[in-house]
Amino acid sequence: MDDVVATLVCLHALGGSRRAFDALTHELAGEFDVLALDLPGSGEAPVELGTSVQEMADHVVRQVPALLGGSREWVLLGHGAGGKIASVVTAQAVAGDLPVPSGVVLLAASPPGPEPMAEEQRARMLSWVADGAMDAAAVTEFVATRVGGPLGLAEAERVVADLLRTSPAAWRDWLERGSREDWSQRVGVLDVPALVVAGGADPDLGEDVQRRLNGAVYPRATFRTLAGAGHLLPLERPREVAAVLRASRPART
Repeated sequence: MDDVVATLVCLHALGGSRRAFDALTHELAGEFDVLALDLPGSGEAPVELGTSVQEMADHVVRQVPALLGGSREWVLLGHGAGGKIASVVTAQAVAGDLPVPSGVVLLAASPPGPEPMAEEQRARMLSWVADGAMDAAAVTEFVATRVGGPLGLAEAERVVADLLRTSPAAWRDWLERGSREDWSQRVGVLDVPALVVAGGADPDLGEDVQRRLNGAVYPRATFRTLAGAGHLLPLERPREVAAVLRASRPART
């Protein structure tokens, strides 16, 4: 198994894009064929594709067969909001819509149920797009509350660029609907190996939330916490994320 170069399909967090995984792609070169997707309303994916949880999951389900080609060995990774989408997609795969992934990797992931979030924080984040796309001040505030330490120059520039071009409609839809939706019954318990990684300094989706909410979905999960890291794990700690993925590579048995 470890000699097989699996396809790693990556789903980004709110306000991100497939470019959020550039550094992780570099770290995993030769070990995984990393294929990251833009979710609707982010990166280059038009918002018209639909930004509800179901529409984003359907978008991924449509893309995966072409990404896999003839390969049957694949792992699904979701970061933040992309983690909720990853769990929904995995449930659809178990139901027969796709080949079941060999494993799931969740990075600071939103759970299938409602995401724990203070209503004051939700209102603040919604205010950033009340008049259109986020401005520089909103971007700066968002990043400052999501990292455990300074980002590298390239990573910081990437985060800013992604946030500035995120569709306000997609941003609102996640905060008002997607993050609140309860998919726990529809997703159920997934008998798929999982690696669940938390940031030790993530204020909302840290280790306790991951063990309590995502752990209930993935009984075969392995948990890892990156001390001092915030929410933006693929950008803050790509080398450490790659290392724990290598050491705990989820695989069907």
